[in-house]
Amino acid sequence: MEQRLPDSEQDQRHWSDACLIAKIITIDPAGLGGIWVKSQAGPVRDQWLKGLQHLIQDQVPLIKVPTNADEGALIGELDLLKTLNQQKKVYSRGILDQIQEGLLLMPMAERMKSHTAALLTQAFDLKQQFGMIAFDESLTEEDQHLLTRLEERLGFQINLEGLSYRQCEFNPESIDIKQIRARLKHIEVPIEALEAMMIAAQSFGIDSLRVGLYVARAARVLAALRGADYLEQVDIQMATRLVFAHRITRLPQPKEDQSEQNSSEDQPLPENQAPPAPQDQNSSEQKDQENNEPQSDAPSLNREDLEEMIIEATKATLSQNLLDSFDQNQKIIKTNESSQGKVGQLQKGLLSGQAMPSRKGRPSYKHKVDILKTIQAASPWQKIRRLEMQGARATASGIIVKADDIYLKQYVQRTTTVTVFVVDASGSSAMERLSEAKGAVELLLAQCYIRRDQVALITFRGKDVELVLPPTRSLVRAKRMLSGMPGGGGTPLAAAIQDAAQFGKKLKSKGQTPLMVLLTDGRANVTLEGVGGREQAFNDALACAKRARAEQLQMLFIDTGMRPQETNQQIAKELGAYYLPLPQGKSASVVEAAKMLIN
Repeated sequence: MEQRLPDSEQDQRHWSDACLIAKIITIDPAGLGGIWVKSQAGPVRDQWLKGLQHLIQDQVPLIKVPTNADEGALIGELDLLKTLNQQKKVYSRGILDQIQEGLLLMPMAERMKSHTAALLTQAFDLKQQFGMIAFDESLTEEDQHLLTRLEERLGFQINLEGLSYRQCEFNPESIDIKQIRARLKHIEVPIEALEAMMIAAQSFGIDSLRVGLYVARAARVLAALRGADYLEQVDIQMATRLVFAHRITRLPQPKEDQSEQNSSEDQPLPENQAPPAPQDQNSSEQKDQENNEPQSDAPSLNREDLEEMIIEATKATLSQNLLDSFDQNQKIIKTNESSQGKVGQLQKGLLSGQAMPSRKGRPSYKHKVDILKTIQAASPWQKIRRLEMQGARATASGIIVKADDIYLKQYVQRTTTVTVFVVDASGSSAMERLSEAKGAVELLLAQCYIRRDQVALITFRGKDVELVLPPTRSLVRAKRMLSGMPGGGGTPLAAAIQDAAQFGKKLKSKGQTPLMVLLTDGRANVTLEGVGGREQAFNDALACAKRARAEQLQMLFIDTGMRPQETNQQIAKELGAYYLPLPQGKSASVVEAAKMLIN
């Protein structure tokens, strides 16, 4: 019970911060960017959202942005009915035109397309008329994450995962948002406080210039919520803690290290440099008299004291695990561009997927006509075209569309990558390096599982080339097939290259991206006809490699022989494959080479 008490207090603090952030964002949504809410859909999140809606009531607009919102829904599009009736272009208002000094609610923001996020962030930077609440439902590192351009513009982050619904009570007080905003205009941030915020941000490894602005605005809002007309240390301390928490990348250097750098200031001055002029006693007395005069009720703020207070208050909010990881120089912030590779190549011209700007073209069964864009292109020319027409057709109703007006819709999809392992299970390979080759393949299988790729396994020995494992995402099944793979017989390398190229061509025809990984010692001794003969088998392998190169497949040739073979390098060159000898490559280099091909 004693061990659970700190966790309970920490959860209660997280919930209190979440409620306070909701209150802050209602006062200055555009100036603070918004909130990054990490939480799955559930009662806790619903409780927080219900409290936010009770806070804003009718004072702040709250508009929901669908996950699949397109360009027309955000910035407006051509109103087809009004355009036909009025014979001129009439546009509808988009979501970004309707929102002003309000909040955009974005569920499942981690699935937002990059084009949609670009429109949102562009409007946010130019207009400064709205804030954003992004619900991020990703849980693991392999899931989709919030785009970086959105993260940077959201001033706060709250994490509601793991909180108990019984402990989460949102009792928002009724506040007059207009009155608080009026008081906010008269609150200024002293230059000393602003310098302390920026220096503290740099000491924590926060390089974004927006952060300093967010901290200053949040501190002003906190002072306005208290009913004060000036900032106090408690406002600055709370604002920096809320804004810095999820952006810290390192811990500040101890004062002892900084004092060594500043020790040079105590060194004697050069001979040609005059010492600083002594302070006049009369001027000091005059300053003392000025300080004794009651100019305002605002407390004096010292930059160094504020900086130390900000750093200590922020460090106090970090868990011990994070502090330990910082001490070990580990990174705690991960970007969306991981080193695990991409899922597949981008494929354009499809009938479904992420929408892209339309282009002119001729309609066919492979494309969809963008009716709105086509009418938009044809509308300005209607009067001229009607004058050009003669007879009864000149008075015909409707829009005259020509071939040059037709726009076709474009979509883009990221195809699935299929890693095809072509493994040599012949007698020579089994006696030498088959076990090590299996180990390298297992590491590659783990990387494929992380990327959510499909894997397939082709083996060749004797006279046969067999697809023992069709494309699958089952890592367990692939490992089972690999561990139980027998060895022995001849090496039909030419047939293996030929069949593997045909299999890769078949995958490409299905819209998938094949990555071929060939593991062999290269001692080909079986020809395409299935008879013995090393010289003819090698020539057949070279000929098949030349034909396979025409399929433009990504290939990795792993030489599993005890020594790198020149003949294997020739085959890899004809294949257009990346050659990697296993003795020098080892397992780690094999994985890196595969990731390089995928990237």
